[in-house]
Amino acid sequence: MPGVIVLAGGRGTRMGGVDKASITLAGERLIDRLLRQLPYGAPVAVVSPYRLGMPQVCESPLFGGPAAGIAAGHAALAGDARATTAVFAVDAPDSPQVLPALHKALGSSGADVAVATLDGSLQPLCALWRTKALTRALEELGDPRNNPAMRLLRLAGTIAEIEATPAVRDIDTLDELRARRERLATQR
Repeated sequence: MPGVIVLAGGRGTRMGGVDKASITLAGERLIDRLLRQLPYGAPVAVVSPYRLGMPQVCESPLFGGPAAGIAAGHAALAGDARATTAVFAVDAPDSPQVLPALHKALGSSGADVAVATLDGSLQPLCALWRTKALTRALEELGDPRNNPAMRLLRLAGTIAEIEATPAVRDIDTLDELRARRERLATQR
């Protein structure tokens, strides 16, 4: 069972500055939807400056970017050293559905990280790292502030890619949120 870092602290500027973790989808907050789909008992570090009513950590300075959030989550999980560490973003609340495929790809490839791709693009916030490789990449990166997750991913020695389902698609705009809500409503 991996440790899990959940990035939940973006500014949500394309959605009018809202706390994305607290947006509801099918009657539950995005953060709750994502956490519900994680393996039971997995150690989790939720990284967010917003009060979510759960244990969480923050990057310093606040809103320091994805790599800074990953570094803060990684530090929070250090006391529970697991062989692997998953990284997910709260605005892709169904992304844990691909965790079994990420685990299989990581195990069969011997890579440092398994990462989902969607429509031909790497999704660095839907990834399963070997914890030692993530530690190395963060050390090599140095100051993580204002660095994208893709830069951290490029520091991995080897990458295994899996073609993911639309479950990993993130929700960045109000139109995307509306479309996701409509799609879920028709599936009931």
